[in-house]
Amino acid sequence: AYALSAEAPDVSAAQIEAEKARVLAPLGRSREGIGWKEINYAIARIMQDYCGLHKNELTLTSGLRLLAELKQTELAAAFASNPHELGRLLECGALIDVGELVMQASLARRASSVYLDFYRLDYPEKDPADWRKLLPIRQTGDGVAVRDLSFHHHLETPNAPTYEENYRIHCGETA
Repeated sequence: AYALSAEAPDVSAAQIEAEKARVLAPLGRSREGIGWKEINYAIARIMQDYCGLHKNELTLTSGLRLLAELKQTELAAAFASNPHELGRLLECGALIDVGELVMQASLARRASSVYLDFYRLDYPEKDPADWRKLLPIRQTGDGVAVRDLSFHHHLETPNAPTYEENYRIHCGETA
């Protein structure tokens, strides 16, 4: 409903050209560098080793540092031989971003949880009462933002107290 009523956005030709140049740059790089398969393996290995079953503050911060280094060095110099490889290489960049958010979210949750199948070595107590909450996280220009929400925030003020009332308010019905 909003998209149908919204005005057309302003388009920046300079921004579009800069993004095209960034995205297509790997196609022009030397084939002697690193490809998407090696980067994809490195991402998986970092996530397994630093955000796997045995995680704590030290391993998570080390993992964040390694992902940042991978993005700034290998990913920035990687090549693509064809459009398929380019797509996979761009996917690797997105996987690094997601991996960073997962590690940031893991750092923000300072408690182990059976319900979430989430365990931290430095916080061995499982499901303490003060950590029975949601921690939505989002990427911002200068890092991440984390909010504390109760499990039932969607039924608390300013929302309606029942699912049906909330549905009626947000479903787009006019009646």
